[in-house]
Amino acid sequence: MLKVTEENGWAIIHLQGELDMSNSNTFKEEVVGTMIEKGKNYIALNFSGLEYIDSSGLGTVVSLHKRCKMNGGKLAVYDIGETLLRLFKLTSLDKALNLYEDKESIFGRGEK
Repeated sequence: MLKVTEENGWAIIHLQGELDMSNSNTFKEEVVGTMIEKGKNYIALNFSGLEYIDSSGLGTVVSLHKRCKMNGGKLAVYDIGETLLRLFKLTSLDKALNLYEDKESIFGRGEK
């Protein structure tokens, strides 16, 4: 079950623990099935509780980014810890995805 809140028209998903090969596909199916297919195309991923992400998890984030964009929305990722941010930079995903320091940064720029 996803922990989701809503704010300013965005669905905010609060990730906890790990996003890896063991759960990334289920996570993606839940987000697509319960949000994107139902018209919720502005999704923010709160990484503050995420401790680990592997290549499967990164692939899931990229896939969700593409799905949101295809449906006229946007995927934002925020509150990324220093270790995970290094991984995003190492893989150049910091340039491909919409990364924000905090939730206020998303809304403060008039996003959406």
